[in-house]
Amino acid sequence: MTIFFCVSGGPYGLETVVQSGRGMVLILIVAVAVIWALPIALLSAELGSAIPEEGGYYEWVKRGVGPRAGFACAWLTYLYSCVDVAIYPVLFVKYLGALGFDLSDPIANIAVRLAMVVPLTWLNIRGAVTTGNVALLFALALLVPFVVMLAIGIVPSADHLGQIISPLTASGVSTTTAIATGLFVIMWNYLGWDSISTISREMKDAPRVFPSALMIGLPLVVLFYFLPVFVGLNAVPDISKWTEGSWPTIATAVGGKSLGVVVGVGGLLSAAGLFVAGLLAASRIPFILAVDGYMPKSFTKLHKKYATPVRAIITSAAIYMVLSGFSFEQLAEVDVLLYSSALLLEFLALIRLRRIQPDLARPFRIRGGFGTVILISILPALLILAATIQMLSTAWIETLTLFAFAGITGLFLLRMKNRRNFEPT
Repeated sequence: MTIFFCVSGGPYGLETVVQSGRGMVLILIVAVAVIWALPIALLSAELGSAIPEEGGYYEWVKRGVGPRAGFACAWLTYLYSCVDVAIYPVLFVKYLGALGFDLSDPIANIAVRLAMVVPLTWLNIRGAVTTGNVALLFALALLVPFVVMLAIGIVPSADHLGQIISPLTASGVSTTTAIATGLFVIMWNYLGWDSISTISREMKDAPRVFPSALMIGLPLVVLFYFLPVFVGLNAVPDISKWTEGSWPTIATAVGGKSLGVVVGVGGLLSAAGLFVAGLLAASRIPFILAVDGYMPKSFTKLHKKYATPVRAIITSAAIYMVLSGFSFEQLAEVDVLLYSSALLLEFLALIRLRRIQPDLARPFRIRGGFGTVILISILPALLILAATIQMLSTAWIETLTLFAFAGITGLFLLRMKNRRNFEPT
């Protein structure tokens, strides 16, 4: 369930993609799962089982490509996490608004975000077991209403299959435009399969458990994206009504007002679960970078009782709180580009480790030989290229500024590595 929340948290956040077209959103959910999510999950399963170290993907790339590439992967991913986890207080506020609470006042908005962030940060300080148990409870509470929604609506929806998937795209929108409209948000909804690898040393039997959880989590996420959207489109075929925070309205159309309210509460739990799992995974990056001397050694300080990197957790949570003032669309686009850049280094590590360490014990091994490894590395790379071209065509200044910031801050940390306050502990 922690992996589920590192990636998904249910169909919340998919609503706006429907405006690209009823048939198109269903195609994108399945196609991006195959081209994007499956290769990342397989990559994470193989390397996570072979190198079950604290820091996860940082250690994979460091061993496969080199220390500087490992640092680049970790830094880009941490920047991505700063943006990614900052989205969830935004979604929390949106779903609270959908339940009828007026949060237009800036002070009230900030107070609500703080009321979410502070207790969930404390849960993280208490450790991975506590965080995982909370994630399990949140997942059950938010998924049950959607199971009820599916039980009510799946048969009637199947009887109207042709009406649901037609037309493929919104009126007057070309196929290319429809794909471009929904691509970033769908990719964002499938980010994070490698995230929880950062706490491998805190898992029991990580080489076995981590790959198993990934292989269970992948179909679970796809099903809880595809089926609620499918049923919802039968009840609310007007795509203009599919806006951010509209799941309570859609659930009401399927099963009545009570179901709509429960699904709205589920949106709050989804945002909370995504935040608590994202903070758990991301906070280990400044910790492990500090251990290797790239960041201040104060980040290696562990809580006296819970043995968690308390300063790294609190600092990360504070950054997320500040960034949560931006809009969902701004954060999601930046998210995809940062994550994709780090992901390319992880696939390079997968390929090189197959070559330079063929005898490395791999409890989970991608089947099909080296050719399959190359294929599953190329598919996400092509999608990354398409997303980058789309971003450059619409916001090239923002894109270049983003990577300039990542590069400048990364170079600063590299230069500081040899200074006294940044020495490894």
